[in-house]
Amino acid sequence: MRSRTRTKRLTGVLITAAVAVVAPLAIPASSATSTASSAEPARQPSQAQLQQLDRVARSHKALGVFGDPEQGHPILMLPAGTSAAEKAEVKKELPTGLQVTVKISKVTKAEVDKVFKTIKAGKWNKDARKYGVGYTYDGEKDKVVVNLEGPKSAAPSLEVLKPDAIEVQPGRFTPENTRFNDYNPFYGGGAIKKEGSRNSHDCTAGFAIRHKPDGQKRMVTAAHCFYWNDKIMTGDGKYLGNVTSVHQWLDTEAMTGANYTGRIFAGGYKESDSTLWVSDYSNWFYWGRQFCVSGASTYNHCGHPVSYSTYGSCYIWHGATYCVDPADQFLIDRGGNNGCGCGKFTAPGDSGAPVFEPGYRGDDAIIGGMHRGAVWNYHGQDRMLNVRVNSILNSANAEIVKGDS
Repeated sequence: MRSRTRTKRLTGVLITAAVAVVAPLAIPASSATSTASSAEPARQPSQAQLQQLDRVARSHKALGVFGDPEQGHPILMLPAGTSAAEKAEVKKELPTGLQVTVKISKVTKAEVDKVFKTIKAGKWNKDARKYGVGYTYDGEKDKVVVNLEGPKSAAPSLEVLKPDAIEVQPGRFTPENTRFNDYNPFYGGGAIKKEGSRNSHDCTAGFAIRHKPDGQKRMVTAAHCFYWNDKIMTGDGKYLGNVTSVHQWLDTEAMTGANYTGRIFAGGYKESDSTLWVSDYSNWFYWGRQFCVSGASTYNHCGHPVSYSTYGSCYIWHGATYCVDPADQFLIDRGGNNGCGCGKFTAPGDSGAPVFEPGYRGDDAIIGGMHRGAVWNYHGQDRMLNVRVNSILNSANAEIVKGDS
Protein backbone atom coordinates (compact mmCIF):
# COMPACT_ATOMS: atom_id res chain seq x y z
CA MET A 1 0.00 0.00 0.00
CA ARG A 2 1.37 3.39 -0.89
CA SER A 3 1.67 6.03 1.76
CA ARG A 4 0.77 9.66 1.42
CA THR A 5 1.22 13.02 3.05
CA ARG A 6 -1.69 15.38 3.53
CA THR A 7 -2.07 18.96 4.60
CA LYS A 8 -2.61 19.21 8.35
CA ARG A 9 -4.55 22.15 9.70
CA LEU A 10 -6.16 23.05 12.98
CA THR A 11 -9.84 22.20 13.12
CA GLY A 12 -12.11 25.02 12.01
CA VAL A 13 -15.03 25.08 14.43
CA LEU A 14 -18.18 26.07 12.57
CA ILE A 15 -20.91 27.65 14.67
CA THR A 16 -23.87 29.05 12.80
CA ALA A 17 -27.52 29.88 13.23
CA ALA A 18 -28.34 27.97 10.06
CA VAL A 19 -30.07 24.72 10.99
CA ALA A 20 -30.62 21.81 8.60
CA VAL A 21 -34.08 20.32 8.35
CA VAL A 22 -33.60 16.57 8.54
CA ALA A 23 -35.56 14.51 6.05
CA PRO A 24 -36.09 10.75 6.52
CA LEU A 25 -33.37 8.55 4.99
CA ALA A 26 -32.72 10.50 1.78
CA ILE A 27 -30.45 13.41 0.93
CA PRO A 28 -31.78 16.66 2.48
CA ALA A 29 -34.37 18.32 0.26
CA SER A 30 -34.74 21.62 2.06
CA SER A 31 -33.27 23.82 4.71
CA ALA A 32 -34.46 26.48 7.11
CA THR A 33 -32.95 29.04 9.38
CA SER A 34 -33.48 29.87 13.02
CA THR A 35 -32.38 32.85 15.00
CA ALA A 36 -30.69 32.49 18.36
CA SER A 37 -32.17 34.30 21.34
CA SER A 38 -30.70 37.68 22.08
CA ALA A 39 -30.88 36.99 25.81
CA GLU A 40 -27.64 36.87 27.73
CA PRO A 41 -26.42 33.23 27.77
CA ALA A 42 -26.04 31.45 31.09
CA ARG A 43 -22.56 31.24 32.52
CA GLN A 44 -21.20 27.85 31.57
CA PRO A 45 -19.53 25.58 34.15
CA SER A 46 -16.00 24.46 33.42
CA GLN A 47 -15.28 20.96 32.14
CA ALA A 48 -13.26 20.35 35.34
CA GLN A 49 -16.35 21.12 37.45
CA LEU A 50 -18.51 18.81 35.34
CA GLN A 51 -15.96 16.01 35.58
CA GLN A 52 -15.88 16.33 39.38
CA LEU A 53 -19.68 16.33 39.46
CA ASP A 54 -19.72 13.10 37.46
CA ARG A 55 -17.25 11.50 39.89
CA VAL A 56 -19.47 12.43 42.84
CA ALA A 57 -22.54 10.99 41.09
CA ARG A 58 -20.76 7.73 40.30
CA SER A 59 -19.30 7.32 43.79
CA HIS A 60 -22.78 7.58 45.32
CA LYS A 61 -24.43 5.37 42.67
CA ALA A 62 -26.69 8.18 41.48
CA LEU A 63 -29.21 7.64 38.69
CA GLY A 64 -27.35 10.35 36.82
CA VAL A 65 -26.93 14.06 36.25
CA PHE A 66 -29.68 15.83 34.33
CA GLY A 67 -30.94 19.21 33.17
CA ASP A 68 -30.37 21.51 30.24
CA PRO A 69 -26.60 21.75 29.56
CA GLU A 70 -27.18 25.17 28.01
CA GLN A 71 -28.39 26.58 31.33
CA GLY A 72 -25.60 25.11 33.45
CA HIS A 73 -27.75 24.20 36.48
CA PRO A 74 -27.59 20.39 36.77
CA ILE A 75 -29.74 18.08 38.85
CA LEU A 76 -28.06 15.12 40.56
CA MET A 77 -30.67 12.43 41.14
CA LEU A 78 -30.08 9.81 43.84
CA PRO A 79 -32.05 6.54 43.80
CA ALA A 80 -35.05 5.87 46.02
CA GLY A 81 -34.02 4.71 49.46
CA THR A 82 -31.04 7.05 49.76
CA SER A 83 -30.76 8.34 53.32
CA ALA A 84 -30.84 12.00 54.30
CA ALA A 85 -27.32 11.57 55.67
CA GLU A 86 -25.96 10.38 52.33
CA LYS A 87 -27.76 13.20 50.51
CA ALA A 88 -26.06 15.68 52.83
CA GLU A 89 -22.70 14.03 52.16
CA VAL A 90 -23.24 14.36 48.42
CA LYS A 91 -23.89 18.08 48.82
CA LYS A 92 -20.61 18.49 50.69
CA GLU A 93 -18.67 16.85 47.85
CA LEU A 94 -20.10 18.98 45.03
CA PRO A 95 -17.69 21.14 43.02
CA THR A 96 -17.17 24.61 44.45
CA GLY A 97 -19.00 27.32 42.55
CA LEU A 98 -21.32 24.97 40.65
CA GLN A 99 -25.04 25.31 41.35
CA VAL A 100 -26.35 21.75 41.68
CA THR A 101 -29.75 20.56 42.87
CA VAL A 102 -29.59 17.21 44.69
CA LYS A 103 -32.80 15.16 44.80
CA ILE A 104 -33.90 11.66 45.78
CA SER A 105 -35.91 9.76 43.17
CA LYS A 106 -39.07 7.77 43.71
CA VAL A 107 -37.53 4.85 41.77
CA THR A 108 -34.52 2.63 42.33
CA LYS A 109 -31.82 1.73 39.83
CA ALA A 110 -33.14 -1.86 39.80
CA GLU A 111 -36.63 -0.65 38.85
CA VAL A 112 -35.28 1.46 36.02
CA ASP A 113 -33.16 -1.41 34.72
CA LYS A 114 -36.14 -3.77 34.81
CA VAL A 115 -38.18 -1.40 32.63
CA PHE A 116 -35.25 -1.03 30.21
CA LYS A 117 -34.86 -4.80 29.86
CA THR A 118 -38.58 -5.32 29.27
CA ILE A 119 -38.67 -2.69 26.51
CA LYS A 120 -35.52 -3.97 24.84
CA ALA A 121 -36.81 -7.55 24.89
CA GLY A 122 -40.03 -6.45 23.14
CA LYS A 123 -42.18 -8.00 25.85
CA TRP A 124 -44.33 -4.96 26.64
CA ASN A 125 -46.79 -5.45 23.76
CA LYS A 126 -47.63 -8.24 21.33
CA ASP A 127 -46.80 -5.87 18.45
CA ALA A 128 -43.75 -4.30 20.11
CA ARG A 129 -41.42 -5.30 17.28
CA LYS A 130 -43.50 -3.30 14.81
CA TYR A 131 -42.75 0.01 16.51
CA GLY A 132 -39.72 2.24 16.81
CA VAL A 133 -39.00 3.05 20.43
CA GLY A 134 -36.44 5.02 22.42
CA TYR A 135 -36.13 5.18 26.18
CA THR A 136 -34.09 6.63 29.01
CA TYR A 137 -34.48 7.70 32.62
CA ASP A 138 -35.09 11.45 32.82
CA GLY A 139 -34.08 12.93 36.18
CA GLU A 140 -35.88 16.22 35.58
CA LYS A 141 -39.17 14.36 35.27
CA ASP A 142 -38.12 11.53 37.63
CA LYS A 143 -39.59 9.11 35.14
CA VAL A 144 -38.56 6.68 32.46
CA VAL A 145 -39.47 8.58 29.29
CA VAL A 146 -40.35 6.43 26.29
CA ASN A 147 -40.45 7.89 22.78
CA LEU A 148 -42.89 5.73 20.83
CA GLU A 149 -43.07 5.68 17.04
CA GLY A 150 -46.39 3.92 16.91
CA PRO A 151 -50.12 4.30 17.61
CA LYS A 152 -51.37 5.97 20.79
CA SER A 153 -53.23 2.76 21.59
CA ALA A 154 -49.88 1.09 22.34
CA ALA A 155 -48.93 3.61 25.04
CA PRO A 156 -50.87 1.98 27.93
CA SER A 157 -48.85 -1.21 27.47
CA LEU A 158 -45.74 0.78 28.33
CA GLU A 159 -47.26 2.81 31.13
CA VAL A 160 -48.30 -0.27 33.12
CA LEU A 161 -44.67 -1.40 33.37
CA LYS A 162 -44.17 1.11 36.19
CA PRO A 163 -47.29 3.17 36.92
CA ASP A 164 -46.57 6.83 37.81
CA ALA A 165 -42.94 6.42 36.75
CA ILE A 166 -43.24 6.11 32.95
CA GLU A 167 -44.13 8.86 30.50
CA VAL A 168 -44.83 7.96 26.88
CA GLN A 169 -44.22 10.60 24.22
CA PRO A 170 -44.52 10.45 20.44
CA GLY A 171 -41.19 9.79 18.80
CA ARG A 172 -39.53 9.46 15.46
CA PHE A 173 -36.23 7.75 14.73
CA THR A 174 -34.44 8.60 11.52
CA PRO A 175 -31.34 6.68 10.46
CA GLU A 176 -29.37 9.37 8.65
CA ASN A 177 -28.07 7.79 5.47
CA THR A 178 -28.34 9.96 2.51
CA ARG A 179 -15.81 14.95 1.95
CA PHE A 180 -15.78 13.58 -1.42
CA ASN A 181 -12.57 12.59 -3.16
CA ASP A 182 -10.65 10.61 -0.53
CA TYR A 183 -8.04 8.08 -1.62
CA ASN A 184 -6.09 5.13 -0.22
CA PRO A 185 -5.32 4.96 2.73
CA PHE A 186 -8.77 6.26 3.60
CA TYR A 187 -9.70 8.65 6.42
CA GLY A 188 -12.76 8.73 8.68
CA GLY A 189 -15.34 11.44 8.05
CA GLY A 190 -15.30 10.90 4.28
CA ALA A 191 -18.32 10.65 1.97
CA ILE A 192 -19.21 7.04 1.10
CA LYS A 193 -21.89 5.37 -1.01
CA LYS A 194 -22.91 1.99 -2.40
CA GLU A 195 -21.60 1.19 -5.86
CA GLY A 196 -24.17 2.40 -8.37
CA SER A 197 -25.68 5.03 -6.09
CA ARG A 198 -26.45 8.29 -7.87
CA ASN A 199 -26.08 10.29 -4.66
CA SER A 200 -22.96 12.28 -3.88
CA HIS A 201 -22.91 10.14 -0.74
CA ASP A 202 -25.19 7.83 1.21
CA CYS A 203 -23.39 7.93 4.55
CA THR A 204 -20.13 8.92 6.26
CA ALA A 205 -17.06 6.84 7.08
CA GLY A 206 -16.49 6.69 10.84
CA PHE A 207 -12.99 5.83 12.01
CA ALA A 208 -10.44 3.09 11.47
CA ILE A 209 -10.16 0.09 13.79
CA ARG A 210 -7.74 -2.86 13.89
CA HIS A 211 -9.12 -6.39 14.31
CA LYS A 212 -7.12 -7.93 17.16
CA PRO A 213 -6.99 -11.57 15.96
CA ASP A 214 -5.42 -10.82 12.57
CA GLY A 215 -4.35 -7.16 12.74
CA GLN A 216 -6.56 -6.27 9.77
CA LYS A 217 -7.61 -2.61 9.52
CA ARG A 218 -11.28 -1.85 9.00
CA MET A 219 -13.43 1.27 8.57
CA VAL A 220 -16.65 1.55 10.57
CA THR A 221 -19.95 3.17 9.63
CA ALA A 222 -23.64 2.75 10.53
CA ALA A 223 -25.22 -0.65 9.79
CA HIS A 224 -28.43 0.86 8.43
CA CYS A 225 -26.39 2.38 5.58
CA PHE A 226 -25.44 -0.78 3.66
CA TYR A 227 -25.89 -4.55 3.56
CA TRP A 228 -23.31 -7.27 4.13
CA ASN A 229 -20.92 -7.61 1.16
CA ASP A 230 -22.06 -4.34 -0.45
CA LYS A 231 -19.29 -2.70 -2.46
CA ILE A 232 -18.61 0.76 -1.05
CA MET A 233 -17.17 3.71 -2.95
CA THR A 234 -15.99 7.21 -2.09
CA GLY A 235 -18.01 10.24 -3.14
CA ASP A 236 -16.10 10.43 -6.42
CA GLY A 237 -16.21 6.71 -7.14
CA LYS A 238 -13.00 5.16 -5.74
CA TYR A 239 -13.26 1.68 -4.24
CA LEU A 240 -13.22 1.94 -0.42
CA GLY A 241 -14.05 -1.64 0.55
CA ASN A 242 -16.77 -4.22 1.04
CA VAL A 243 -18.98 -4.59 4.10
CA THR A 244 -17.64 -7.71 5.81
CA SER A 245 -19.03 -7.47 9.35
CA VAL A 246 -22.37 -6.16 10.60
CA HIS A 247 -23.50 -5.61 14.20
CA GLN A 248 -27.17 -4.65 13.97
CA TRP A 249 -27.58 -4.59 17.76
CA LEU A 250 -25.27 -1.56 17.74
CA ASP A 251 -26.22 -0.27 14.28
CA THR A 252 -22.56 -0.54 13.25
CA GLU A 253 -20.71 -2.32 10.47
CA ALA A 254 -17.17 -2.44 9.13
CA MET A 255 -15.59 -2.46 5.69
CA THR A 256 -12.41 -4.19 4.53
CA GLY A 257 -10.56 -4.46 1.23
CA ALA A 258 -8.50 -1.26 1.25
CA ASN A 259 -6.14 0.51 3.64
CA TYR A 260 -7.44 2.79 6.38
CA THR A 261 -5.60 5.17 8.68
CA GLY A 262 -6.18 6.88 12.02
CA ARG A 263 -7.14 10.29 10.68
CA ILE A 264 -10.47 12.03 10.14
CA PHE A 265 -11.67 14.89 7.97
CA ALA A 266 -12.46 17.91 10.14
CA GLY A 267 -13.24 20.82 7.84
CA GLY A 268 -16.32 22.96 8.31
CA TYR A 269 -17.12 23.35 4.61
CA LYS A 270 -17.26 21.09 1.55
CA GLU A 271 -13.96 22.03 -0.07
CA SER A 272 -11.90 21.93 3.14
CA ASP A 273 -8.95 19.54 3.35
CA SER A 274 -8.50 20.03 7.11
CA THR A 275 -7.84 16.82 9.01
CA LEU A 276 -7.04 15.62 12.52
CA TRP A 277 -5.09 12.54 13.56
CA VAL A 278 -6.71 10.17 16.05
CA SER A 279 -4.66 10.22 19.26
CA ASP A 280 -6.98 8.26 21.57
CA TYR A 281 -10.55 7.39 22.45
CA SER A 282 -12.66 8.02 25.55
CA ASN A 283 -15.66 6.22 27.00
CA TRP A 284 -16.48 8.94 29.54
CA PHE A 285 -19.78 10.62 28.69
CA TYR A 286 -20.35 12.92 31.62
CA TRP A 287 -23.23 15.38 31.45
CA GLY A 288 -22.14 18.52 29.61
CA ARG A 289 -19.01 17.08 27.96
CA GLN A 290 -18.72 18.72 24.56
CA PHE A 291 -18.21 16.74 21.37
CA CYS A 292 -17.82 17.45 17.66
CA VAL A 293 -19.40 15.60 14.73
CA SER A 294 -17.75 15.46 11.31
CA GLY A 295 -20.22 14.28 8.67
CA ALA A 296 -20.42 14.32 4.90
CA SER A 297 -23.65 16.37 4.89
CA THR A 298 -23.13 19.01 7.59
CA TYR A 299 -19.31 18.81 7.78
CA ASN A 300 -17.50 19.48 11.06
CA HIS A 301 -19.34 21.21 13.91
CA CYS A 302 -18.52 21.30 17.61
CA GLY A 303 -19.74 22.38 21.04
CA HIS A 304 -22.41 19.67 21.36
CA PRO A 305 -22.94 18.87 25.08
CA VAL A 306 -23.89 15.41 26.32
CA SER A 307 -27.46 15.66 27.62
CA TYR A 308 -28.09 11.95 28.29
CA SER A 309 -25.24 9.52 28.84
CA THR A 310 -27.50 6.52 28.21
CA TYR A 311 -30.29 6.04 25.68
CA GLY A 312 -31.82 2.80 24.46
CA SER A 313 -33.63 2.48 21.17
CA CYS A 314 -35.28 -0.05 18.89
CA TYR A 315 -35.37 0.76 15.20
CA ILE A 316 -36.97 -0.90 12.19
CA TRP A 317 -34.78 -1.50 9.15
CA HIS A 318 -36.21 -3.21 6.06
CA GLY A 319 -38.91 -4.93 8.08
CA ALA A 320 -36.70 -6.20 10.91
CA THR A 321 -36.49 -4.70 14.40
CA TYR A 322 -33.13 -4.17 16.10
CA CYS A 323 -32.59 -2.91 19.65
CA VAL A 324 -29.56 -1.02 20.94
CA ASP A 325 -28.97 -1.14 24.71
CA PRO A 326 -29.04 2.13 26.70
CA ALA A 327 -25.48 1.54 27.89
CA ASP A 328 -24.25 1.59 24.28
CA GLN A 329 -25.59 5.01 23.23
CA PHE A 330 -25.60 8.68 24.26
CA LEU A 331 -27.37 11.86 23.19
CA ILE A 332 -25.81 15.23 22.40
CA ASP A 333 -27.53 18.59 21.86
CA ARG A 334 -27.03 21.50 19.47
CA GLY A 335 -24.94 23.51 21.91
CA GLY A 336 -22.93 26.37 20.45
CA ASN A 337 -20.79 29.24 21.69
CA ASN A 338 -21.51 30.12 25.34
CA GLY A 339 -24.47 27.77 25.49
CA CYS A 340 -26.48 29.68 22.86
CA GLY A 341 -28.36 26.58 21.69
CA CYS A 342 -27.74 27.70 18.10
CA GLY A 343 -25.23 25.07 17.03
CA LYS A 344 -25.59 22.95 13.90
CA PHE A 345 -27.54 19.71 13.73
CA THR A 346 -26.77 16.61 11.71
CA ALA A 347 -28.64 15.69 8.53
CA PRO A 348 -29.22 12.63 6.31
CA GLY A 349 -25.87 11.45 5.03
CA ASP A 350 -24.11 12.07 8.36
CA SER A 351 -24.82 8.56 9.66
CA GLY A 352 -21.57 6.81 10.53
CA ALA A 353 -19.71 10.06 11.19
CA PRO A 354 -17.00 10.20 13.87
CA VAL A 355 -18.01 11.88 17.13
CA PHE A 356 -14.96 13.26 18.89
CA GLU A 357 -13.44 15.76 21.26
CA PRO A 358 -10.60 17.98 20.01
CA GLY A 359 -7.36 16.66 21.52
CA TYR A 360 -4.87 18.46 23.71
CA ARG A 361 -2.21 18.84 21.03
CA GLY A 362 -4.28 21.05 18.75
CA ASP A 363 -4.13 18.81 15.68
CA ASP A 364 -5.60 15.60 17.10
CA ALA A 365 -8.96 14.05 17.96
CA ILE A 366 -10.17 11.85 20.83
CA ILE A 367 -12.91 9.57 19.49
CA GLY A 368 -16.09 9.29 21.56
CA GLY A 369 -18.29 7.33 19.20
CA MET A 370 -20.15 7.09 15.91
CA HIS A 371 -23.18 9.15 14.91
CA ARG A 372 -26.21 7.12 13.85
CA GLY A 373 -29.31 9.31 13.78
CA ALA A 374 -31.60 11.80 15.46
CA VAL A 375 -34.25 11.66 18.18
CA TRP A 376 -36.93 14.22 17.44
CA ASN A 377 -38.47 16.55 20.01
CA TYR A 378 -37.32 14.71 23.11
CA HIS A 379 -38.02 16.92 26.12
CA GLY A 380 -38.51 19.91 23.83
CA GLN A 381 -35.37 19.45 21.75
CA ASP A 382 -34.10 17.45 18.81
CA ARG A 383 -31.04 15.49 19.89
CA MET A 384 -28.27 13.63 18.07
CA LEU A 385 -27.95 9.89 18.75
CA ASN A 386 -24.55 8.20 18.86
CA VAL A 387 -22.99 4.80 19.61
CA ARG A 388 -20.22 4.67 22.22
CA VAL A 389 -16.74 3.93 20.91
CA ASN A 390 -16.03 1.28 23.55
CA SER A 391 -19.15 -0.66 22.56
CA ILE A 392 -18.00 -0.63 18.94
CA LEU A 393 -14.49 -1.81 19.79
CA ASN A 394 -15.72 -4.56 22.13
CA SER A 395 -18.24 -5.94 19.65
CA ALA A 396 -15.65 -5.97 16.86
CA ASN A 397 -12.85 -7.37 19.06
CA ALA A 398 -10.77 -4.45 17.86
CA GLU A 399 -8.63 -1.53 18.91
CA ILE A 400 -8.71 1.97 17.51
CA VAL A 401 -6.13 2.96 14.90
CA LYS A 402 -4.10 5.95 16.07
CA GLY A 403 -2.52 8.22 13.48
CA ASP A 404 -0.67 6.39 10.73
CA SER A 405 0.12 3.34 12.87
